[in-house]
Amino acid sequence: MHTVAWVSSWPSTQWIAFNDGLWYTWFIDNIYIGNAVTAVSFDAPSPIMRRTNVEMANVEMASSRLKRQDEASTIARDGYVPRSDQPALSTGIRTRADNRVLTGYEVYRLISGQENNESTWVLLTDEQIPNTSFVDEDWDGLPNGTYRWGIKAIYTAGVASGAAFSNPLVKENQFGTIVGFVRRSNNQGIAGATVTAGTHSATTNSAGAYSLVLPVGVYDVTATAPGFNPRTYEGIVVAPNQNTTLNIVLTSVSNEDELSPVTATALKGNMPNPFNPETTIRFDILEPCTVTIEVYNVKGQKVRTLLSEPKANGRHSVVFNARDDQGNMLSSGVYFYRFKAGSYTSTRKMLLME
Repeated sequence: MHTVAWVSSWPSTQWIAFNDGLWYTWFIDNIYIGNAVTAVSFDAPSPIMRRTNVEMANVEMASSRLKRQDEASTIARDGYVPRSDQPALSTGIRTRADNRVLTGYEVYRLISGQENNESTWVLLTDEQIPNTSFVDEDWDGLPNGTYRWGIKAIYTAGVASGAAFSNPLVKENQFGTIVGFVRRSNNQGIAGATVTAGTHSATTNSAGAYSLVLPVGVYDVTATAPGFNPRTYEGIVVAPNQNTTLNIVLTSVSNEDELSPVTATALKGNMPNPFNPETTIRFDILEPCTVTIEVYNVKGQKVRTLLSEPKANGRHSVVFNARDDQGNMLSSGVYFYRFKAGSYTSTRKMLLME
């Protein structure tokens, strides 16, 4: 969104300064005419009013209808109305009304260069607004271009000032891409899954791959597919002109994997691999025991104790979010995870990608 603000005074709306103009009668007295030697001055005891040599005459309207039409056309033409306490000039000149009141403002958005083509302006205010600021809520969704905002002050009887314009503002959207695969727990790709981020969505191909081109920002990404439980990943960052990899694992609604019997304690591996920003490690437990999963870097240094607790027999999984024990994000590279359950141990390799 974008906020515009202005200041206003009759007869027009200004962006940086007032411009009241000389609307009322001015008097000049004590005129000096001369040079450094001889001077001529006029000292009048009181101000003298002079007006142009226009014959004054009373104008009587033929009917009240004609009078209303005359006043309406005058207002539409030059913003003046006839004074009720004095006759109008025979030339059609009328004095300004003393009781004109500012009723509000109208705000328009336009493409820079279209200032003189009012038919292309977009009215942003359904009703006149009293405040001297306005938030353009549609700014984020506008296409690239150079925009300006026009402000009109609206007075009694719908009299509008000329538009005052803001400075030009360039809108340039930058884009990045979220790419990856949607798979089931056995690492098989899911075709026809829908991946959604904000108002944008994509459908996976036969291999489960998808690609989402998005404006730069932070998104919550949700994957759905018939027969699978939906899953949402929060805080996915889209950087300018870069790919963000997000592989998604969906579990079956019928829990087919959970229904098959466990025949042995085993580490099934992690999926996806490579991964960013997280991967799921799956394992089976035949008999209840304490399970430990630890993550090491290529130097053999332990960076994370992912799991250390008793587990019942059955199929289990744990998610590794690429952070160490202090919650710091790990750098990309190769990592190893060691699984221990009773007398069973196994070590696997995984790759964290940028």
